[in-house]
Amino acid sequence: MSYRNTSLAVFLLLAITILCWFSIYLAQPPEALPATAPAHEFSAERAMRHVQQIAREPHAMGTPAHAEVRAYLVRQLELLGLEPQVQEATVSSTGGGAANVGYVYNVLGRLRARGSGGKAVLLVAHYDSQPNTLGAADNAGGVSTLLETARALQQEETLQNDLIFLFTDGEEYGLYGAYAFLEHPWAKEVGVVLNLDARGNAGPSMTFEFNKGNRWVVEQFAEAAPYPFASSLMYEVYRLMPNNTDFTPFREAGYIGMNSAAVDGFVHYHKMTDSPANLDRRTLQHHGSNLLTVARHLATTSLAAASATSDKVFFNPAGSWLIQYPIWLSYGLLALLTVLFIATWLIGARRQVLSGRQVVASFFMYLLLLGITTGLVFLLNNLVNNLLPYSHEMNGVYSADLFFISYLLLTLGLFLLLSWLALRWIKLFSLLMGIYLLFYVLVLVLCVYLVSASYLLLFPLLFCLAGTLFIFLFRLYQSPTQWRTILLLLLGVVPAIFMLMPIVRFLSVVFALQFPVPMVVLLLLLAGLLLPLLHVLERSYSLSQWPLLPLVVLVAGGIQLAIAISSEAPSPEQPLHSSVSYYLNADLGEAYWVSPFQKTDDWNQQFFPSPTTGALTALYPFATRTYLLNAAKPVAVPVPVAGVLGDSVAGGKRFLRLKLASPRGAAHLEVVLQPQQDSLYSAALNEQVLALKPINVEEEPPYYLARLHGLPVSKEVTLEVQLNQSAKLRLLLYDQHIGLPQQLIKTPMPAHVIPEQGRDSNLMVVRKEYLF
Repeated sequence: MSYRNTSLAVFLLLAITILCWFSIYLAQPPEALPATAPAHEFSAERAMRHVQQIAREPHAMGTPAHAEVRAYLVRQLELLGLEPQVQEATVSSTGGGAANVGYVYNVLGRLRARGSGGKAVLLVAHYDSQPNTLGAADNAGGVSTLLETARALQQEETLQNDLIFLFTDGEEYGLYGAYAFLEHPWAKEVGVVLNLDARGNAGPSMTFEFNKGNRWVVEQFAEAAPYPFASSLMYEVYRLMPNNTDFTPFREAGYIGMNSAAVDGFVHYHKMTDSPANLDRRTLQHHGSNLLTVARHLATTSLAAASATSDKVFFNPAGSWLIQYPIWLSYGLLALLTVLFIATWLIGARRQVLSGRQVVASFFMYLLLLGITTGLVFLLNNLVNNLLPYSHEMNGVYSADLFFISYLLLTLGLFLLLSWLALRWIKLFSLLMGIYLLFYVLVLVLCVYLVSASYLLLFPLLFCLAGTLFIFLFRLYQSPTQWRTILLLLLGVVPAIFMLMPIVRFLSVVFALQFPVPMVVLLLLLAGLLLPLLHVLERSYSLSQWPLLPLVVLVAGGIQLAIAISSEAPSPEQPLHSSVSYYLNADLGEAYWVSPFQKTDDWNQQFFPSPTTGALTALYPFATRTYLLNAAKPVAVPVPVAGVLGDSVAGGKRFLRLKLASPRGAAHLEVVLQPQQDSLYSAALNEQVLALKPINVEEEPPYYLARLHGLPVSKEVTLEVQLNQSAKLRLLLYDQHIGLPQQLIKTPMPAHVIPEQGRDSNLMVVRKEYLF
C-alpha cells in the first residue's frame, strides 16, 4: 500500500519539525535586561561590569591575579555595606593517593535583616578559576550574580532573614573554600544554601541538584523562581555521578538547598575562550532572575519549617513551566498507565490490528533496532573523533549544534530504514505496541529503582496510549491518511515531543562527542512513539516501494556531519587546545617537556623534536602514568626551599619542624616524604594533619605524597613530621608555577592556539631534594 496524500505529508513533516524546534526553543534562557533596568530587578548588563573586572586574566588560587580578584570583591562588599571579611584557613582532603591541602581565602559579606531575624540564607559562588582560563562563566558569572543580587536586595525593607554572601576559594582544586566555611561561626546560622556554578557559558541556568528530602526546597523554588528549569531526573542522575561542586560539602553536612549551573557551550569550559565576550548575557540574566527572586522569597519567609523530609517529582513539561507532585502519586499514575496499556492491547487484538505474538516479537525486534543503531552511531563517533583536527575528547566541539543535527538525522535515517524493514513482516500497530511494551517495562524499572525519574517515560507513554486507544475504538486505523487520524496521532505524541526532545538536546550538550549513546537511545525512544506518523511520511515519499525518505535523511546527515567536521578547523575564534609543561630536576640539572597526549600540534611540536614515551620517573620516582617526553634545556630559577625550624627527640620519636617556601612565588607545592626507615608516624602542613598513604616502589622505602594548593601570600608554610628517633627523612620538594619558561619558547603561541584545560597543563615545575 502506498500513501500519496502530498498535502498531508507536507503538513505532517512541517508539524513534527516545528514541534521539535519549538520544544527546544522554549527551553532557552530569558532575554537580558539592560543596565537601565529598575534598581530592584536583576540586570545582566550591570552584572557584566563585574565579570569584565574579574575575568581579565586567569585567577587560579595562589596567583597574583587571584589576590587582585579577592581585593576587588572586598571593595565591592564594602561599597554595598555588607561587612566584608576574609576567612583565611588551611583545609585538608584526600584523593588520588595523595594528601591534598588547600590554603584558602574565602570572602564573606552579610546583609542584615530588618526583621527579627532567624536562620540565614547562604548564597555561594567560587571566585577562583582554573589555571588556563579567564573564568568568565566559571565562575565570574556566578560571583557577579551574587554581587548584583546583593545590590538589588538592598532595596528591600521587609527582610526577615539575614543573607550571607560567600565567595569561596579553591573550588577548582578540591572544594576547599566550602569545606573551610563549615568551620566558620556563621555556618551554624545557615538555614538554606543557594549555590551557583557553570559547566559552560550559554544556555539556561539549570537547577540540577537539591538536598535529599527536597520537598520543602522544591516547593519554595517552584513558588518563587520566574524561570524554573529543573527536574528530578537531573537530580537523580547527578546523585549517581562522581561530580562535585561547592554544594557538595553543604549537602554532605545535612544542609538543605539547591545548586544551579549553565551547561551549554561546553567547549569553552575551563578554556581561555571562557571570556566575557563569549559569555551569553541571557544565561547570566537567567542565573540572576532566579537567584534574586528565590533569595528574596526565602529572606522574607520563615525558615522554621525548612527541613529535609520527603522527595518530590518535578519537571518541565514545556519551557519553564514546572510541574511538581509527591512521589506516591507516581504509583497511582503507574496504575492508570497499566489499565490503559492493557485496554489498548486488548482492544487492538479484538480489532485484529495487532497480535500478541507479533507484539512480543516486536519488543525484541525494537531492542535489536536500538542496539544496531546505537552501535553504528558509536562506531561512527569514534571515526569522527579521529578525524577532528587536534581534538581531545574531553574538550567538546565548537560546532556542537551542527554535530547535534547531523547525529539526529543519521539516527532518524537508520531508524526509518530499519523500521521499514521490520514493517515488511510485522503489522504497524503490532510494532507500535511492542515499543509501548518496552516503554512500559522501562517505566516499571524506573518506578522500582529511580521513581523520581519515572515521569520522563510515563507521561509520553500515557498520552500516546490514549491516542492509540481512540484510534482502535473508532476504527481510525482503517483510514491512516485521513486528517482526523493524523491529528489524533499528532495530538497524542505532542507531550512526548515537548518532554523528550529538550532532554535529547540536553544530553547532546552534556556529553557532546565524548559519549553520544544516551542522546541516541532517547532519540530512538521518541522516534518509536512517532512511528505511525513517520510511517506515513516514509510511505508518502517512497519511490517504487524503495525507502527514499530514509536514504535522503541518511545522505543529509552525512553531508551535515562532513560540514560539522570541516567547521572544527582551528582559528583565532575557535583555537585548538595545546598541552605542554616544563619539569626541572634542579639537583641533576635535567629538564623535560611533557605532554599527556601522544599527538603534537603545529605549535607544541617545537618542544618535541625527538620525543620518547614513558613515566616521569626522573622527577617522581614512583610515577607510572605514560607521557610524551623530550629533553629540555635547564633554566636558572630559584628553587623551592626547605629549612629546619626545629628538630628534637622525645619518647622515642623525632619531631622535625620545617619551613617550606617558594622564592619564585609559585602557586602550589608538592611534598614527597621518604623516611629511610618505614617509620613515619604523622605529618602536618600548617597544622593540618595529613592523611598519608604509602606509595610502594620495588626495593625502596615507601613514598608519601602531599599537595598544597594555593600558597599563602608569604609563599611560606610549615611542615611538621614525626619519625622514629633514629630515622632520616628524604624530602622531595616541588613548586608549581603556571606558565612556561618564556626564554625557551622559540615560536610564540599563535592566535589559533590556547593552553589545554586542566591543572596539569601549562606548568613549570621545579624539584629540589633535601635530606634531614
